[in-house]
Amino acid sequence: MKIRVKVPPSPFRLLKERYFGEETRNPRVARAALARLVPQLPADVAPIVSQAVHSLIDYQDPDYALAYLERVERYVGPAAHHVPNLAELAQLLSDRMHFEDPIRIAELKLAEAGGATAEPNPLSVDRVEKFRWDEVIPMLPPKAAAPALDLFKRLRLAKLARRSVTLRFSSRTRFKLQRLKWLAAARITRPFSERFKLERVWVERWLHMVDRSLVKQPEATMAVVRTANLIKGHGDTYQNGLAEWNVIIDRLVKPTCDGDLPLPRLGDAIQEAREAAIGEQGQSRLLNVVEQLRAQALAHG
Repeated sequence: MKIRVKVPPSPFRLLKERYFGEETRNPRVARAALARLVPQLPADVAPIVSQAVHSLIDYQDPDYALAYLERVERYVGPAAHHVPNLAELAQLLSDRMHFEDPIRIAELKLAEAGGATAEPNPLSVDRVEKFRWDEVIPMLPPKAAAPALDLFKRLRLAKLARRSVTLRFSSRTRFKLQRLKWLAAARITRPFSERFKLERVWVERWLHMVDRSLVKQPEATMAVVRTANLIKGHGDTYQNGLAEWNVIIDRLVKPTCDGDLPLPRLGDAIQEAREAAIGEQGQSRLLNVVEQLRAQALAHG
């Protein structure tokens, strides 16, 4: 008897189904979900959420906007944990979901040049940005990005992966403009990238810590929400901010919520750690301050 083996769908088929075969890909679905949620939102939050939804549809697709709405909806309704300042959380969530990768910079430059119908402009000013290799490589699918990054480690080239690569975004000539359009159009591949996966994990962990602080230390909730401000931009700025965020969460917020660190004024501790992170030597100062805070808490606990 012939055994039939089920073959997994090809990436091309998944891509086709994602953008041409699903009802949720239609912008009207995201807009309808927004219309249902808006009446439940405070007056100062509704405009932020509305703007974010329309912007995220342009940034990625309607599915991405729906993911944003689902995240905001967690804090709305009688059974939800209510954040003291939902407007700020909604704005920070939108900012983080508009993460800066080369595709995003290409989209912004193309919009500046006139959008899809833009014509070459020899007088336009090029946009030059520095990205790190460990940001560019994760634009590949996980099955390609992980081995590539692992190869850097195996060859002891981890420092090389952290080096910058300069990318120029230009609309001066027809060829450069076409290259810009191609890169901007590559947004359809973004959901299949390692970077997209990592950003999704980061946002969910941030919201998880917000939820835990609402239960364990409600007065510290907004301090936890505002830790998202540490992560912005791209290149070294992004990576340094992400490292500082992880230190604060792993060494202060999580242990306190777990009951392993007796830190009764978590919000003040977070603020002190964030102030230490300002400046050129911010990361080393942050580490010192966090360890001092932990030592003091454990000594008095």
